[in-house]
Amino acid sequence: MLNSPQAYVLTGPTASGKSTLAQCFAEKTGAPVVSADSMNIYRGMDIGTAKPPAAERTGISYYGIDIVSPEQNFSVGDWLNAVCPAFENAVPVVTGGTGLYVKCLLQGLDNFSGADETLRVRAEKMTCAELQNEVRTTAPAQYEQLADKTNPRRLIRLLEQSQRRRDVPGASTMEENAAGTPRLHALWQKNPLPKIIGLHVERAELHRRIAVRVETMYTAGLLAEAEALMKIELSSTAQHAIGYAEAFAVLRGELHVNEAKEKTIIRTRQLAKRQMTWFRHQLNVEWIDAAAPPEKVFELLRRNGAVECRGVRE
Repeated sequence: MLNSPQAYVLTGPTASGKSTLAQCFAEKTGAPVVSADSMNIYRGMDIGTAKPPAAERTGISYYGIDIVSPEQNFSVGDWLNAVCPAFENAVPVVTGGTGLYVKCLLQGLDNFSGADETLRVRAEKMTCAELQNEVRTTAPAQYEQLADKTNPRRLIRLLEQSQRRRDVPGASTMEENAAGTPRLHALWQKNPLPKIIGLHVERAELHRRIAVRVETMYTAGLLAEAEALMKIELSSTAQHAIGYAEAFAVLRGELHVNEAKEKTIIRTRQLAKRQMTWFRHQLNVEWIDAAAPPEKVFELLRRNGAVECRGVRE
């Protein structure tokens, strides 16, 4: 068990430039980097996850990358155990857009009131249609009563509630306020999350970056990477991963490449929107424009200081 582990934390939506800035910060300070990205954990899934290339990681210790094979299921608890060594005699920089990983790192699993962290991470990668199909199957009565069947957050909430009912018969559902946002656990209210730094990108610019990223993935060989992955039995999370699901459809002859690119762009935009919703409601973030000079971002990280990471002690 580590004594008061701390880290600099830099978050933000997908394609906001977090990984590049974290790498630069690590090069300047000698800090290790902890990836808080639920897809970077998989070996062999490099291009479609925009994983920092191995060549660019030379000289920097990285944690949370290439932990397991894509056949394996993986939970936030597994991730916390895997990145724990990064905090031994060091203050790492944590970066990534998987808000659940960041929150549990800061608060610990005991204070997390979600039903199933693996379910949430998987669900947040699914399209609205995929969420609707799964909710319709697992909770048909509740699905029919749902007023807004196109709201991903409400659909994910129903999946969590359905999981709780299966795991603990008679368990009550999570209380929600009028806006549909889950009320924070009492422990979170008594012990507020520490302030962390986030990169903000205007919507038009973020959409442009996402489109460029998707095009770059295909140019870099995403289809070849996906073809290799199709030879193994992937976990549910890996099967539905943004970019890969569409590439698999191309290889099966179900989508044209251009259709797959457009669908990937749309799903990535939806993910970014869900990430921002999570950051606003579940984390305490001070935002800085992603277009700001790197030194301005580093200055803000230093001024905010390293924050306590209770989840490392779990």
